[in-house]
Amino acid sequence: MGQIAISAVGLSKQYRIPEPKPVDALAGLASIGPRKLISRWSPARRILDAVADLTFTIEAGEAVGLIGRNGAGKSTLLKLLSRVTRPSAGYADVYGRVGALLEVGTGFHPELTGRENTFLSGAILGMSTRDISARFDEIVAFSEIAPFIDMPVKHYSSGMYARLGFAVAAFLKPDILIVDEILAVGDLSFQAKCLAHMRGLPKNGTTVLFVSHNLLGMADLCPRAMVLADGHLEFDGPTSEAVGIYRQLLAMPRATNAAVLGRPSHELRINGRPVEASIESGPNERLLVELDVDEPPETLPAGIELNLVIETSDGRKAIHLRNDLDGTLLRIGPGRNTLAIEIEDLALVPGAYALWLRVVGLHGATPTIWDTERLILQVTGDQRLESVTQPRYRFAQVVHSEIPSLDQRPANGIGASGDP
Repeated sequence: MGQIAISAVGLSKQYRIPEPKPVDALAGLASIGPRKLISRWSPARRILDAVADLTFTIEAGEAVGLIGRNGAGKSTLLKLLSRVTRPSAGYADVYGRVGALLEVGTGFHPELTGRENTFLSGAILGMSTRDISARFDEIVAFSEIAPFIDMPVKHYSSGMYARLGFAVAAFLKPDILIVDEILAVGDLSFQAKCLAHMRGLPKNGTTVLFVSHNLLGMADLCPRAMVLADGHLEFDGPTSEAVGIYRQLLAMPRATNAAVLGRPSHELRINGRPVEASIESGPNERLLVELDVDEPPETLPAGIELNLVIETSDGRKAIHLRNDLDGTLLRIGPGRNTLAIEIEDLALVPGAYALWLRVVGLHGATPTIWDTERLILQVTGDQRLESVTQPRYRFAQVVHSEIPSLDQRPANGIGASGDP
């Protein structure tokens, strides 16, 4: 094991949520002073476990991703590691200087200029004025906001904040760089620029902890990822497996999902068999996907668009089929409706994929859009190929002249005398 950068043991953070007492009437509420208004809150408390009993270790020079739904506890964990907030239980040891970019404007004083905030941030990290000055031009060049560097940052846009914030956090050479979803504020070219820079940091010994919903960027940057769900650590391992588990968690509908999305009663069949969570197939085999949808008698017939999506474990779309693109008309009406998609040749390399259907109805009296549960499609076979598709193929050679067999050829093309 190498040098430890972050070590967390039983790390937990709880928040107390007060329960308000019901107010009999809103009349006269404006006349209630602040103290009287506060006194209407009950002393009874509800407890929210933002993060619960997290134990993990990150070595120096590792790039680790952090994945989870909104509200899973990712930002809370980063704030604990950055010492922005204290844990309720457990502890986290962080070794070295930490550069954190948690949200727009974190650590910047709004009345100070970009230049002054850069030197202030470096001083907080324990750097000398000489060291900050040596890197200042590099920070400004990367942020691309040179004309505005002497303007108070309260006048910056969110994109300018993100540019300067990342440049300061990354170029002041912290031992540990913690980056939340803040990069989403920047444009695509800036995001790509930041990812390219972070890719080189672990080679120089900097530890990177990265939160993003850009799963492709994370898979490219981070060999390892942790999955959080409801404050608990669900998985810690290779990013490709972490993304697959994250997508399984997304496939699990929350209690109100069906009501919110208007998802009707339905059943999915693969190759004639009902499936619940996973299905196996071989490369280049036939795949028949059928969807039974039960609509109430009062439903008005309406045209729909049916999407079949198959994604790789790192979030890339391997297959996306739509009936509206090939001119096939599909309709849903009252009673049972059976929709089918047949793939004659499933040209996917062996591996684990996520498969689901999306139904879109935008032309009826009540527009709808809903997804089926995600299934794990396991394509069996040799997994050495790095591509996504595996067409039917064969290798061949046409011999135009006499070619000596391999055992007759001298090594490296050099004859026994040593002459070429």
